[in-house]
Amino acid sequence: MGAAYNDVKGLENPLARLMLLNQFKIMSLLDPENHTSYCYYMDILTEGVQKKYPHVMEMISGEEVTTEVAGEVDMILAIFSKIERSMAQLTEGAREELSAGYHVHFTGFDSSSNVEYHHFTYWNFLVRHRETEMQNTADDTYNLSLHHYRQMMLNYKPYEYMDLLSFEEIRNVCIGKGNEMEMLRPKNLNIVEVGSLQPLQVVKESGLGMKE
Repeated sequence: MGAAYNDVKGLENPLARLMLLNQFKIMSLLDPENHTSYCYYMDILTEGVQKKYPHVMEMISGEEVTTEVAGEVDMILAIFSKIERSMAQLTEGAREELSAGYHVHFTGFDSSSNVEYHHFTYWNFLVRHRETEMQNTADDTYNLSLHHYRQMMLNYKPYEYMDLLSFEEIRNVCIGKGNEMEMLRPKNLNIVEVGSLQPLQVVKESGLGMKE
């Protein structure tokens, strides 16, 4: 939300409250999981309950969405857009196979996550101003995280300048269904210490996009 509302005093201005109220209305439609919270903030603004203004201020981020975050979101949306266009050129059977085995649809960002909040904010901005047609498609089994999207970005690098992707290339880029949690787990390596027959167990964090 806007950094213009940087103190509680600013909410005493009816115009400022009206502008913020409209933003919360839009957010409640785009983020239905937090609809109840947005309604709470809207009631505070509508009724002008000054004592509750600090609650509204807690919801408003004074931090900017950096160019790096915006660029990352743009790339993620571009990848899924190309996947969508590429799948439209495949046979129905191929599309069904990919949809059944891989995450081929954008599932959005987690607005409640400290890591993904700014990504959600920028994507929400693009949707609100119709600068993207990429809507989130909730998955019944598993929604992708920023970690998974970054994995896809690395997988996508060899195909970045292609107009369309083939069946195999889509498989190479996308996250396989059933493998989501495996990507988030640390890897255990057994290394034998010099002069000892007992292996040492070393925990190695999974690298983003590194296929081992």
